[in-house]
Amino acid sequence: MFSYLTQPPFRFTQGKGDPYVTRLSEWVEQSYQPGEAYDFAIIGVPLSKSSISFSGAHAHPLQFRQLLSSFTTYNFDEDVELASLRAVDLGDVAMHVTDIACCQQNIESALQEVTSNVSALPIIVGGDHSITYRAITGIKRAKPQRIGLIQFDAHLDVRDTNYGGTSNGTPMRSLMESEVIRGEDIVTIGLRSFANSREYRQYAEGKGMTLITANQVRQRGIEAVVIEALRYLEAKCDAIYITFDVDVMDQSTVPGVPAIGPAGLSSVDLLFAAHTVGKSSKVIAMDMVCVDPTKDVRDMTSRVALHLFLHFATGYHQRK
Repeated sequence: MFSYLTQPPFRFTQGKGDPYVTRLSEWVEQSYQPGEAYDFAIIGVPLSKSSISFSGAHAHPLQFRQLLSSFTTYNFDEDVELASLRAVDLGDVAMHVTDIACCQQNIESALQEVTSNVSALPIIVGGDHSITYRAITGIKRAKPQRIGLIQFDAHLDVRDTNYGGTSNGTPMRSLMESEVIRGEDIVTIGLRSFANSREYRQYAEGKGMTLITANQVRQRGIEAVVIEALRYLEAKCDAIYITFDVDVMDQSTVPGVPAIGPAGLSSVDLLFAAHTVGKSSKVIAMDMVCVDPTKDVRDMTSRVALHLFLHFATGYHQRK
């Protein structure tokens, strides 16, 4: 069906137990039907060879799917039933065994193809953070428009590509240097001390990026920060892409990220943020990256990533 996607590595056995409970594994459709309207198109991107530190994030799309049987479609706090929406699993972007450049090109081509042919918001399950650059590029190739970006991340991700090439430390720089996104249209939320350098901060500020630290979030409150970021980008951009680098959260909450660190954002903060951005009519796609199931404890980090999607979907349900 799609040139650059492979089928999911496993399928749930369809069938319902308790008629009063709908599990996510029963909700997410496993076969795409051309011409049908969907709300979400789940796409796995199992790439972590491009990480500058050891990462097993390539295993996250599989773990994400396996956890679908562990949760229901009902948001109790908001009294929202996600089963009234439609989600389909399109599979994984095809990865080359050794050629990272080929993998990255496949990501771009896959997102271009999906955006051109599927009526749904891409929900991209990484993989390391290098995938964001190519995903956005593919979306923009399919639909040329001014795209704003909200990045939840402990790191700037503006490393010089002359030192290590395109990696999980370079997506923001790559987007700006390729002119896919303007620096002034990037808002990074959750930056931490002792995780970045002064030189790269100066580079980011020089490009016009809006930089908000985890401490500033605690001082101002996540609601004020996220709403301000949305209003800032909605006023000038045609569309907004959301990227969640899960290492933005405190190490006590997400042990399964390559770059753990103290004083990060809380799960309450990030899930609230996901809910809020999901409500914006200009948000066209989201990703969750840098989750390493091989280093996780009882799937804690993978469960956070899945709940980011569920809270985003709740916001989308309310906007719809």
